[in-house]
Amino acid sequence: MLRIYRIDHIAVATPDLEGQAALLEGLFGFERTHTFDDPATKARCVRLGVPGAPGQYWLLLSPPDPNTALGRWLDDRGGRPGLHHVGAEVPDLEAALAEVRHRGLEIADSVPGSWAEVSLSPPAHGPGVLWRLYGPGAAAVPDDAAAPAAPRSAADAPTLGIRGIDHLCQAFPDRDALAAWYTDLAGFVEVWRTPEGAAPDMADLVLNVPGSSICWEVITGRGDDSFVDRFLQRSGPAAHHVTFEVADWENALAACSAHGVPTFGEEEGVTDGAAWKHTFIHPKHAGGVLVQLFWEQRPGVWVRSDKIAPLRSA
Repeated sequence: MLRIYRIDHIAVATPDLEGQAALLEGLFGFERTHTFDDPATKARCVRLGVPGAPGQYWLLLSPPDPNTALGRWLDDRGGRPGLHHVGAEVPDLEAALAEVRHRGLEIADSVPGSWAEVSLSPPAHGPGVLWRLYGPGAAAVPDDAAAPAAPRSAADAPTLGIRGIDHLCQAFPDRDALAAWYTDLAGFVEVWRTPEGAAPDMADLVLNVPGSSICWEVITGRGDDSFVDRFLQRSGPAAHHVTFEVADWENALAACSAHGVPTFGEEEGVTDGAAWKHTFIHPKHAGGVLVQLFWEQRPGVWVRSDKIAPLRSA
């Protein structure tokens, strides 16, 4: 079994490094920790800390040369920024890669003894979500990385008031098949699922990633015209969105308004007597990643992350 003991970062590739960093520092309230060059990928990198998520980062990657692998990746997307990989540490990189090869997964890129990029989705379904697996300590920034010159001023425009990254969502044709694959491959544990038929166009489930506070959601299309099926036709079984919890709903919406960032798809409800709300920020306003924001009056009433899924017969 592949062992993941820590998700280190979510990495986004962008042609506009400083513009994306300013967005994340401004509206999102991320704090830049380091700027550095990665000689292995020839990318300029900015690492930002995520509020409420100690030890987990948002990593921006920008290729100065369009002829690099990262440059070609952006070119294939028409220059649009997007989620590039999820960075995670494993206790033994060689053992992890042996398991990867045993499962028939293809290693996309690697630096021997340091990291390797591989999709952990079932290979028959296409590339899926790219992971960069690091050996112990290899995800740390280089010694010559530059720290920011000054912290963000409290007088700047308001931020979303993020409490942390709740989950990353992946679209897939069959939620049960992908959940079983991740459980067998890397010990993911199902903690919640929506009942079949609860939504007219989708079904989902949530998996805990061992060693991480970030969960993994799988969404599957239902019905004749599901947004999930349209996404799969366009992008394959890729990352669909990243979800953040916010501390105060009205303050988060006010921050979006102050920064000129619209939201859409707002919903609200009450579960077990406690209120919850969620909304989305379009990728063109969030650095190429669809962002979901949620607020809940009491922990666990929205995504049910505190409730263990009931056992089901085979």
